Amino acid sequence: MLLTSAVFLGMAITSPIQGQILAVIFFALVVWSLYPERHLESSIIIILLLAYFQASLSIDEFIDSLFATYGGSGLWIIITGFVLAKALESSGLARRIALWIATSLGGNPRNIILSVAFANLAVSPLSPSTTAKAFLLLPICTALVEAFNVEKGRSNYGTAVMLMVMAANNICSTAFLTATVPNPISAGYLKDIAGIELGWTQWFTMAFPLCILLLLAAWFICVRMFPPEVEKTPEFVEKIEDLRNGLGPMTRREQIVALFFTVSLVLWITDNMHSYNSGLISLAFSLVLFIPQLGVMKIGKFTGEVPWGSITLFAASMFLAKAVGNYNALDPVATAFFNLLNLSVFEPMIFTALMVTAAMFMHIVFTSTTVYATVMIPLVISLSQLQGIAVEQVALPVAFLAPVAVILTVNTIPNVVFYGAGYFSQKQIVKYGLIVSLVSVLIVLLIGMPYWQMTGFL
Repeated sequence: MLLTSAVFLGMAITSPIQGQILAVIFFALVVWSLYPERHLESSIIIILLLAYFQASLSIDEFIDSLFATYGGSGLWIIITGFVLAKALESSGLARRIALWIATSLGGNPRNIILSVAFANLAVSPLSPSTTAKAFLLLPICTALVEAFNVEKGRSNYGTAVMLMVMAANNICSTAFLTATVPNPISAGYLKDIAGIELGWTQWFTMAFPLCILLLLAAWFICVRMFPPEVEKTPEFVEKIEDLRNGLGPMTRREQIVALFFTVSLVLWITDNMHSYNSGLISLAFSLVLFIPQLGVMKIGKFTGEVPWGSITLFAASMFLAKAVGNYNALDPVATAFFNLLNLSVFEPMIFTALMVTAAMFMHIVFTSTTVYATVMIPLVISLSQLQGIAVEQVALPVAFLAPVAVILTVNTIPNVVFYGAGYFSQKQIVKYGLIVSLVSVLIVLLIGMPYWQMTGFL
C-alpha cells in the first residue's frame, strides 16, 4: 500500500489533469482490488480525490448523469432493486422461487446441474448485488448436493453443481440491466460515446438470447468435465419433494411482494412504451412495503442491511467514468498499447476478435467487475477510435461480457462464496473458467455480433 501511495502521489503531483485522473484510476484499482470489504470508505476517498483535482462533474451534472443511466430512471431502479431484493429475501419468496426452479427438472443429476443455472437466471433481475444472490442460492445448492450423500471435495457431482451456480451467477448478470452494477456503467459509456441508448428493454433484447446460449454452453462444458458419479434414486426424489413441501403454501407476505415485484418488472420492461418515469414509480411502489400494516419490511432492519459499500462503489465508479470520458484520460494508455502492439496492421474483424478476447482474459487482473467495466470499456473505445472502426463493434461485446469473470476465485466475491463451500478446488475453477471464457468469446463473436447487426445494435 505504501508503494501504491508513492506512485499515486508521484503521478498526481507531476501531471496535468489527465495524469491526475490516471493516478486516481491506478489508486482505485489497487484499493478496490485489495480491500473489497472496504468499498464504502475507499469509494468516498475516490470521490473526494476527483473533487480535489476538479476532475469530477458538478453535483447537478452528476445527478443528471445518474438519472439518465436507464433513460431517466436509472438511480431509482438501482434503489428499487435493493429494496425489492430485501423484500423478496425477508418474505421468503426469493428462496421459494429459486428452490422451486432448482428442483423442477426431476432427480436426474445432470438436470439438477442445469436447473441451478436457471434458478440463478430467475433471481438475476431481482437485485443489482451478485453477492446477495450468491448467498441466497448457496444453501439451496448445498442441500441439493448433500441429498446424494457425496463426500465434499471428492465428488464430480458436487463440483459440477457449485461450479455451475458460480458460473451462472456471472453469466446471468449479462441478461438484465439491473442484474449487476457494471451494466449501467457500460451503458453510460455506450450512450455518451457511441450514441447507443440501452434502456432496460433494449439491454434485455441485446443480451438475453446470448445469456441463454452461454448458460447452456457452460452447463454442457461442466457435465463433460465433471460427469456426475451419482444416479437418481427414490430416496433422492423423496428428499427433493421434502425440500419443496417444506416451504408450505405461499404466505400473505410473499403474495404482496410478488405483486409489487411483478408491477415493477412490467414498468421496467415497458419503459419505452409510456412517458412515465418507471424507476420513480416502482420505487414508490416498493416503499409501500414498509407500511407496518403489511408486515413485510421494517425500516430499521432494512437500513442496517443496505449494502452501502456497493451503492457508494456504484457512485464512485460513475464519477470516475465521467471524469475519464470528459478528459479522455485513458487515451494516452490506449495510444501506447496501440503503437507498442502495432495494432493498425490488423483488419477490422481480426482487430475486434483480438480486442474482445484480450478484454475477456483481462478479468484475471481485476477482482471487481465494476472496476473492470469502469476501466476496460473506455480503453477499448479509445483503441477502436485509433483503429478507425465503429466503437460499438468492440465496446458492445466487451460490455456484454463484463460481468463474466469465472477464471479465478478472487475475480468476484460470489466466486469466493461458492469456493468457500469446499466442493471445488482452485485448479478446477481455473480449468473450467478458461474454457467457459473462451467459449463465451466465440459465442459473442460468431453468434452475438450477427444477431446484433440483424437487430440494429451494430
